[in-house]
Amino acid sequence: MEIKVTMLDVKDGDAIILELTKSDKTLIMVIDGGNSSCYEAKVRPKLVEILTNHNKNAPDIVVCTHYDSDHIGGLIPLIEEYIGNIKEVWIHITPETMKGYIEEAIHIINQKSRPTGDFKMYSYQNLFENEIIEKKQILKKRSDFILESLPQLKKLIDLIPNNKLRQVYYKDKPLPDWQERIVLGPTKDYYESLFPSKKRFETFIKEEAKEAILTEKTLTIQTLECFDIVPCDYLKEDNQTALTATNKACIIIAIDNDKGRYLFTGDAGIESFKKIPNWQNELKDLYFLKIPHHGIDNNISKEIIELMQPVYAYNSGYNHQDEAVLKCIEAKKRNSCVMSTKTNGDLVFPQTSRLFEQTDFSNGFRLR
Repeated sequence: MEIKVTMLDVKDGDAIILELTKSDKTLIMVIDGGNSSCYEAKVRPKLVEILTNHNKNAPDIVVCTHYDSDHIGGLIPLIEEYIGNIKEVWIHITPETMKGYIEEAIHIINQKSRPTGDFKMYSYQNLFENEIIEKKQILKKRSDFILESLPQLKKLIDLIPNNKLRQVYYKDKPLPDWQERIVLGPTKDYYESLFPSKKRFETFIKEEAKEAILTEKTLTIQTLECFDIVPCDYLKEDNQTALTATNKACIIIAIDNDKGRYLFTGDAGIESFKKIPNWQNELKDLYFLKIPHHGIDNNISKEIIELMQPVYAYNSGYNHQDEAVLKCIEAKKRNSCVMSTKTNGDLVFPQTSRLFEQTDFSNGFRLR
């Protein structure tokens, strides 16, 4: 089986199109769609080109890895346009707790949009009053992002007919003709544990926003070189990270062929990986890695990189990209190439040798 990966430059977001071919069969899979503005500008033109090349009228599978706006925003117009011919949409049904959060978010957004009127001051607005000014601004910005994402989730799920909506968990192989694809995470028990029924809306917002503090500052190549920092040693330990429930719940997909394992991670993190049964073997010595969560050092550790040791690693990142993550992966003996949309724009794997020769080496990554 041949695998072609197109990773579109949607800044700090994911929009990935996979082309899987074997004998006389082709499968087109879209994994996330960036934010809402990405569809017409980036996703649709490339998707039309790929579908035309394969004489298809829609992608076969669309995957929503998790609930953040920078992943599901662009899927809404894609589903609206193609749902009649899409075979399946992989997405987790909204937990009952999240449905309550969505209702709260819609109410708050509607209240805030009114020019006048009695706007109830929800306690979430005051959650960060004790923080210093810089942190408070970051946390409130993240809170607005969460409020934007929740109604988008409802809109997306409402567009999907029940007979095309597929919830996928660990070890699922939904299509019998494509057994090379396997869902590694999350397990159903782990997913359900992330959204307990008694968690208050304000608590959810606060926990989700906390991650923004850890991901706001990123390490540049210049800083690494100036202070002679060993990239792998710079990365956080497990107990130094704070991953959101929505990111922990990411759908993690593996695809195997004769070259090895391809891993697509969404915004999953260290805990997500370690909750995969037999994770040490499932994640060992990858052939291709989609670096998790835009290359943020909050989502991957020295231990995990040492285990995965991907031959090829691609990142979809921009402001949140931590160069220490990319350089640590690059330093491993098995690695041949690390590339990022931040430096190289849209990425296609496998690349032609000519394209590699023309690549700008000034970013410091080892490209062969």
